[in-house]
Amino acid sequence: MDQNIYKLGQPKLFTDKMPKQDVEEYLEAILDIVNEKGLAKTTDIAQALGVSPSSVTEVIQRLNKNDLIFYEPYKGATLTEKGLKIANKIKRKHRLLEIFLGDYLKINSANIHKEACRMEHCISDEVTDALCKMMGGPSKCPCGKNIPKCDSDADCDICLRR
Repeated sequence: MDQNIYKLGQPKLFTDKMPKQDVEEYLEAILDIVNEKGLAKTTDIAQALGVSPSSVTEVIQRLNKNDLIFYEPYKGATLTEKGLKIANKIKRKHRLLEIFLGDYLKINSANIHKEACRMEHCISDEVTDALCKMMGGPSKCPCGKNIPKCDSDADCDICLRR
């Protein structure tokens, strides 16, 4: 990873000027679509993110160039191991934040998803892990979807006892 610093001290995910938040949103959308359909087509990504298919094509080419996705023109995209790791990390943050906002801060349920989406890009892994521990290591978000573990090889019980 390029360790240069830009906007709010976040490391760039690659050398061109695409903001970290945008990269994460695309990877998260691709993860959701691939989990549902097996392959993320440009039109599906565009619909999920509310952008034009031509914009998606441009971004997909960047993500592919930077080894975050595998992309085959006119077919679709899947995540590389590197892209999957980033997407799962963002998905974990989002789902833990939904629990925190709803169960602990009692935020109106109509606003929880939108607020979690804003926050997921700016909290650190340390804060995410602390939230997870504080909430007892939840495995499902409020809508019943699985929360990715902090480390696919980790034993959550050991982590919670630390």
